[in-house]
Amino acid sequence: MPTPFEITQDGTPPSPRLTRVNKSDIGEPTLNPPEVQPNMPEKNELDRLFRQLMESMNVSPEHEQDLLAMTDERKWNLIRKHTQQKEALPPDYFCDQLRRHLDPDLRKKKVKKDKLRGLESSFDLLKKLEVALRTNRAGWTEEFCDHPNMGHVLIMDYMDALPSFLESKNHIALLNKEEEEHHLCVLCVKALMKHDYGFRKILQEDEGILMSIIRSFSSTNPRTRVAVMQIMAVVANNPAGGAVRTLQAFQHLATYLDEPIRFLSVIQEIQEGGQDEDYCIASLSCFLSLINNAQDLNMLVYIQTDLQLAGLSDILPLLQNHISFRVRGLVEEYMDKLLSVDVIVSSRDEQRDLYLQASDQIRVLHDTLEDVTKQRDELRQLHKDAKIRVSELQERLKVAYRDAEQMAENMEKMQVQMQRQTQLIAEQDRQIKEVEEHAMRTTEQLRQQQRMFKRTSVRAHGARSTHANQDDSAEGTGLENDTSNIPVPPPLPPNASIPPPPPMPGIPSSSSLPPPPPPPLMSFSYAPPGMRPKPRITPNVPLPMLNWVPLRNVSGTIFEELDDQPILEELDFSEFEQEFKVKAATKVLDQAKLQHKRKKERIMVLEANRAQNLVITVRRIGMNYDDLRQTIYSTDLSLLSPEHAELLLNYVPEDEEISSLEKHKHQKERFAEGERFMFEMLAVDRYEARLRVMAYIGFFDELFLTVVPQIEAVISAADSLINSASFRKLLEVIMAFGNYMNSGKRGAAYGFKLATFDRLLDTKSHDRKQTLLHFLVETIEEKYPQVERFVSELDALPDAARVSMVTLSSDVQGLRKGIDLILYEREKQQHNFVIYSFYAHAVNKVGRITERYKIMVDKYREKAKQDNHHRKSAKTNHSGLKFGPGFHPEESLVPIQHTRNDDIDLPSHPVLNISNKRL
Repeated sequence: MPTPFEITQDGTPPSPRLTRVNKSDIGEPTLNPPEVQPNMPEKNELDRLFRQLMESMNVSPEHEQDLLAMTDERKWNLIRKHTQQKEALPPDYFCDQLRRHLDPDLRKKKVKKDKLRGLESSFDLLKKLEVALRTNRAGWTEEFCDHPNMGHVLIMDYMDALPSFLESKNHIALLNKEEEEHHLCVLCVKALMKHDYGFRKILQEDEGILMSIIRSFSSTNPRTRVAVMQIMAVVANNPAGGAVRTLQAFQHLATYLDEPIRFLSVIQEIQEGGQDEDYCIASLSCFLSLINNAQDLNMLVYIQTDLQLAGLSDILPLLQNHISFRVRGLVEEYMDKLLSVDVIVSSRDEQRDLYLQASDQIRVLHDTLEDVTKQRDELRQLHKDAKIRVSELQERLKVAYRDAEQMAENMEKMQVQMQRQTQLIAEQDRQIKEVEEHAMRTTEQLRQQQRMFKRTSVRAHGARSTHANQDDSAEGTGLENDTSNIPVPPPLPPNASIPPPPPMPGIPSSSSLPPPPPPPLMSFSYAPPGMRPKPRITPNVPLPMLNWVPLRNVSGTIFEELDDQPILEELDFSEFEQEFKVKAATKVLDQAKLQHKRKKERIMVLEANRAQNLVITVRRIGMNYDDLRQTIYSTDLSLLSPEHAELLLNYVPEDEEISSLEKHKHQKERFAEGERFMFEMLAVDRYEARLRVMAYIGFFDELFLTVVPQIEAVISAADSLINSASFRKLLEVIMAFGNYMNSGKRGAAYGFKLATFDRLLDTKSHDRKQTLLHFLVETIEEKYPQVERFVSELDALPDAARVSMVTLSSDVQGLRKGIDLILYEREKQQHNFVIYSFYAHAVNKVGRITERYKIMVDKYREKAKQDNHHRKSAKTNHSGLKFGPGFHPEESLVPIQHTRNDDIDLPSHPVLNISNKRL
């Protein structure tokens, strides 16, 4: 047996001369010589071209990942080869050739030469067609199947006509057919069905095509049978009725072969074929596709029964020992899919037992549920009481919030005013301090110049008279204490001239040269005990003050040993004076006047407090004009809270303000902040209505949870007062005692006002130790114990006593008014999802509240009639219901006075049955 080294790369025998080859000379074998690669594109462009190539090749999803994992060089080679490849023949060529082969004139004894001109052998034609369908791009296949080619129909027509062609022999060799052509036709159909478009075109045709394919199973060529089973597996995998059509095809095959059982010939071929691997894989794949795509369990059992009757269960043990691991895997998968009816029946019995056990547990749970329901009712009552308390606390909290907001606004105003006053005071203090410092420095300079002038005069006259010198020295001592420590200068020499005194300020010197800058003026200040006095220094320019704390007593400290006089004499402070000199105070005053002048140039049309409050509100919202307008148009409560919308309603422009703003609209840049905000909001259509909608949507749930418990509390209280038998008995007992006491003098009474309850405590016994109320209690406990139940029967009265009917009526009318506004805005803003969704959520709630409110009014009217309370005289119910002036519960609902939007005509409400009214 020759070794691999005995065969050359091109397949020719090796030369007789053998040479030794080193291992380092052996490289990686290559099938093709290295080619010069053109410039490969960038990574992104290469991936895009490669994905286009895979789409044109109709690559399956499982192979797509393998192709994407290739190196960039291999991808580029495939792209180049694909671009260089040219389609040898178009689809219409094959279709034209197939039509010519199907021409009946070619079956005649005499065939015209024109019919044979350009006609290709059918065998070669089918081979080329199978390769073209398998390798060409998807567009080529679509063109092959579309009108007018209809290539898939021509293939099936040729396959059906092939048996008659084989029976008739022709003297022309070109027209003779071969049995292998039937296999090629099946392969063409298989290649065509690998394309999605071709697969759909074949399934869209009538059932005759599928029946023609299944009849090809009777071919003697084993490869044809494998291809047929592969095609049937693909058809069965189609979720749109593929399993049913496959079963119909196998039923047609059984009828065609005159077999009593479906799948019989397929199973026999597995037994007789020597366990051919390809056929076993194709057949098992078809069976699994049928099982996996069965429409229901009945169909699944039906297919398994047919396969079992055909003998599949007898050969499965043999296939489990097949040499191919793929066959063994398919057999194992098929065994896992099998359904056992006996197991299903036994499972049903187990489920029935479990159902009976669950029924017993449900009964127990039902009993437990009743107990839980009772507890839930108790908790619900507690929750109801808690809601009422919460509503009261919320009312108090609202009031507290409003007070806090008002205080915060006042605090902000005061802080702004205090800040302005503080800045003004600080500026005035700084200016005053600078003026005082400037005056002190000027005064000190004048004093020093006077002293120096006096000292010069003393020195000039010292040589003339000693007596005059002493008088001048005494006069100098009396004038200033600091000059007493200065020693008297010695007398001038005889030939020395007396120096002239320094020129006075404003008088030019006789010398032509300008005088040097005068040194800083100095005087001596107070010195601590034991220290030499230091001179006072007056700078040539105004300098700022150093904020330090000087020590008055430095004895025992490090400063006792320090002396800064040499440093003062050594340094030149002219540069320091230029850097740190204080600017004139006139510039600060000019800037303040300029700011005041600019402030006066602002256009202000609003009242001062209203404008200031509006600015505070706008800054609290923290949105620019465009965002705020967009938020109002979109009704976005996540960006503009209901509280802020309610605040903005307080600053809706009045008619006078609108006219003033329109008058100055060409100078809107000069508007103050509040006026500019109000001018920008004029651009919002129905600005006030939109704000009211946002505030109503934001506070609806809170108002709903406040109103409902109050209405229910009043209804419950009225029902308990009307239906309480023990309370009626109590009234009878009180009326009996009253008539017993008063009828002899005033006549008998037939009723009394509920205010009589308060006066039971005023009537006392003769010893003043007992009241009539105590006596009535003792009498009822002894004679009428059943009357004591009236306390429990009237347990709803405390909740109703806390309800203010004026506030409740206002809240109900506010809900109705708001839902009318929502309905109006819904018609105006038909694309606003927030308003649409809220209206659908809230309209039924408002309708229920309106109905319950009317019931509450009727209940109260009935109770007021029983107690003989007239609406004009009684404004407070003794059951705790408080009515304000102008409210009459027995009348219909009175609309609340509206202050804005008087020009909006609302439509008729579809749920509340409310007629048109103006908002």
